[in-house]
Amino acid sequence: MDASKREKRAHGTQGFPFQIYSAPEAQDSDLVPYHWHPEVEIITVLRGTVRVTIAERQYEGREGDVFFVNVGELHEIRGGVDNLFRAFVFPLDFLQFRRVDLAQSELLAPLEQGLLRLPAYVPRQTEVGQELFRGLKKMIRICANQPFGYQLFVKSALLYLISQLAAAGLLEQTPQQPREEYKVQLLRHMVEYLGEHCTERLRLSDVAARFGLSPQYFCSFFKENFGRTLIQHVNFLRIERASRLLRETGLPILEISLSVGFDNVSYFIKRFREVYGCTPTDYRRSVCSR
Repeated sequence: MDASKREKRAHGTQGFPFQIYSAPEAQDSDLVPYHWHPEVEIITVLRGTVRVTIAERQYEGREGDVFFVNVGELHEIRGGVDNLFRAFVFPLDFLQFRRVDLAQSELLAPLEQGLLRLPAYVPRQTEVGQELFRGLKKMIRICANQPFGYQLFVKSALLYLISQLAAAGLLEQTPQQPREEYKVQLLRHMVEYLGEHCTERLRLSDVAARFGLSPQYFCSFFKENFGRTLIQHVNFLRIERASRLLRETGLPILEISLSVGFDNVSYFIKRFREVYGCTPTDYRRSVCSR
């Protein structure tokens, strides 16, 4: 499954659609390129510094910070080998009540319908941030031990987190405009296309034409929304694939470089070092020694 497209994996099970992912498990990498899914995702930083991009905005999260990814939002996570985060993924209908009450009609239903949105970022320095971080850490412990009835604890804990956000006035009323919806769809299509073709030789004119845009407008639109140029994004996707091959195979560095789309191994090593801070050989050695 390519990390750059909509995730098609099942999160959790049919009876319990909730999953906690550690950094390496999030997409078999501590770098998770742009992707989206129909579930909500909560990300919390447990150690170090993690860069998170949600719907065009970039954040630098430190230990204790919490991020919320709303349904369908494009997001990217860059952890690095020395940092640690957890991602909690679940569908909003997982929290619905059988009986419709005020909590359902005023909070949970509007969230599921997109009329209310979770805040992208809650720093630990705030009172509500500290409460969220404590709750998420406890959820990690409970899910690791899985005592009888832990599923009910998870549901109640998630509802409590939402109640804390509501009490702090952090839930946003943002009905989406048709133009914004078109923009989101266009960005999703770009992410999916580049995720599928990133190992190929891509020309700016061809990529821009595929989306009915001039090369000049495509460049400005892409940079404005992704925070990097087309070639920088493609290189990032290639490096993410290369890191996976370094962890999971014994292929030579040259063969990995060619397989992910780099014709020049020196250029590949330079780009890899920019992302991971080390050479591919050192990366493979450090991962294998964990």
